[in-house]
Amino acid sequence: MTKCSSLLLLSLCLLPFVAFSSTFTSQNPIDLPTASKLVLDATGKALDPRASYRIGSIGWGAAGGDVYLGRTPNSTAPCPNGVYRYNSDVGPTGTPVRFVKSDHSGPGIFEKQDLNIQFDIPTSRLCVTYTIWKVGDYDASLGARLLETGGTLRQQDSSWFKIVKASGRGYNLFYCPGPLACPSCPVDQCQAVGEVIQNAFPFVVKLPNST
Repeated sequence: MTKCSSLLLLSLCLLPFVAFSSTFTSQNPIDLPTASKLVLDATGKALDPRASYRIGSIGWGAAGGDVYLGRTPNSTAPCPNGVYRYNSDVGPTGTPVRFVKSDHSGPGIFEKQDLNIQFDIPTSRLCVTYTIWKVGDYDASLGARLLETGGTLRQQDSSWFKIVKASGRGYNLFYCPGPLACPSCPVDQCQAVGEVIQNAFPFVVKLPNST
């Protein structure tokens, strides 16, 4: 049976945003392991790339809540394809995710290591790709590119993310060019992940000011 933990992330506005627990994992750019720090879950244990984790906010009330896989309004996709956050810290449990490294090197996940993210749930063959996170097209009405599913793993066209320690509690999540397009890109070449409300739905995780 898969173990599930929590990991803490921050939102764009630098309020505590997401927490990783023993069921969820996260991502970084590739630094030498001797110079990088392991990403820790909410219990203080190092993330295990073989495990899955919940991503949840460390905020209170509507600023809290776990990230989950949901159906995007008006979407024609055959499977749920939206990355959302429950808008309550006492709401339902989020959808487990796993963090996929660019290679199969060793245990642990390091800060700033390049990662793909995939919801770790049983699914049909038709919906397998709809568990993998990707950055969607720019939405002019929202001024953002929404996170959605339907991506690829360890490919040139994959959406790559990094987990970066926040100045306070938890971590920030960044969208980055990835190890194939830019093997040594620093975090300042990445874009912070935040959130927005769409069609009165719970918060949707998104990327701001991105074209």
